[in-house]
Amino acid sequence: MPGLKFIHCSDLHLGRQRLGGKLPDTDLARAFQYICQYTVTEKADALLIAGDIFDSPQIQPTWLTQATECLLPLKEAGIPVFAIEGNHDRATITGEAHTWVKYLNDIGLINLLTIPFTARGPVISPWDERSRSGSYIDFKGTRIIGAGYLGAGTIKRARLIAESLRRWQEAGTLPGAVIMLLHAGPDYVVQEGGGFSKENLEFLHETVDYLALGHIHKPMQHGGWAVNPGSPEHVRLEECRYDGQPRGMAVVEIEPTSERPLQRVEVLAVPKRKVYTLRYDCSPHGNRTKRAMDAIQSDIMARLREMGVEPEAAVRLELTGAVNLGRIKLDTEALAAYLEASLPVQAVEVNSGGLQLSLDNRATGELAGKEASRETLELAAIRELVANNPLPGLEDQAAQLAQLFYELKEDVRTGAGVQEIRERLERHPLVERLVAGELAELSAEQVVAAGREGGREESCG
Repeated sequence: MPGLKFIHCSDLHLGRQRLGGKLPDTDLARAFQYICQYTVTEKADALLIAGDIFDSPQIQPTWLTQATECLLPLKEAGIPVFAIEGNHDRATITGEAHTWVKYLNDIGLINLLTIPFTARGPVISPWDERSRSGSYIDFKGTRIIGAGYLGAGTIKRARLIAESLRRWQEAGTLPGAVIMLLHAGPDYVVQEGGGFSKENLEFLHETVDYLALGHIHKPMQHGGWAVNPGSPEHVRLEECRYDGQPRGMAVVEIEPTSERPLQRVEVLAVPKRKVYTLRYDCSPHGNRTKRAMDAIQSDIMARLREMGVEPEAAVRLELTGAVNLGRIKLDTEALAAYLEASLPVQAVEVNSGGLQLSLDNRATGELAGKEASRETLELAAIRELVANNPLPGLEDQAAQLAQLFYELKEDVRTGAGVQEIRERLERHPLVERLVAGELAELSAEQVVAAGREGGREESCG
């Protein structure tokens, strides 16, 4: 049997509204279209999508059209698409409600693989073409298993799945090669941000030849067999820090009859909207009393012009240094609007989390009488509140905790979606640390039960 070629992608997030719509959602669709066209041009055997086709369970008709137009050429070329749901694709953690990804499955544009969990563990079933449902498909000598998004209990649930695979292996019922799609990692699985250790991947490697990961948008390869190609487009502008390496899709070559079926993996870059990052130290102007913001704006604009920013580009501005709140009015929204109009560029995101704020020995209430901006006053108040009422176990993380509370407040103020807020919490190292500590105390049965209960209660997946 000749070798197989798969294209692996994840985290397309069709429909994501970035910076209030300043960056068009067509960017995300264009990246997906590039991947699908590449798959057809290269005459690959199949496309693997490791979750988060859509940014939300509730989508507009335009975003469904984008997905169908990208996938249709694959169907016409006879190239199957094997996919799983991510946490953004579905409304509950159990995935029992009907979703738009399931609709794509129903009309034959993708083959959606799922593994339901009960009190007894995972229910792993073969693909049934009549019902268009199942957990795995045997495809040209390769078993493709869709583990999907397993929630906070990913490691323990993945171990339960691995036990089933091991029983197949011992019974001699596994085909020549095994690919698993899992919406987790790399940081969520590989310990970088308080998640899980690399050793937790090895129990899967005993039965899985290629682990197709998603969820975290950073490209990653572990041991050459567990791979996250990273998001094809900048879902968040901060992802531009990964642009120094290929990101967006992986080419996977499998030889099912070989003793080592995985022959080659290469992560390739997908064209993206250009994002420039500028770190600007406000300290030289942070204690001035007159026209400080004018000087900051002019200086930043001059530096961006030196960088040669293009009209279609986006800019991520990171403000650092020390600023005296009693002397300078810091308004990041006004700064972004000024730069967008003056350069011009498509959009500017201003991040002020790196600033060291000084109250100049005045109370927050006294500052309110000055011309301090809303965000300056609110952040100062939150920092004071956290400092005076430390959370047990996080006393040494007061500044980081205050920044998280401020960002959550801003999410609510700006109307961020439930999925975005959940995503911020899932990725935050303090939250990960607390969750990891709690999970360490749970048994596998409790993890399954918690996930089932969470699916009934939570409004996001």
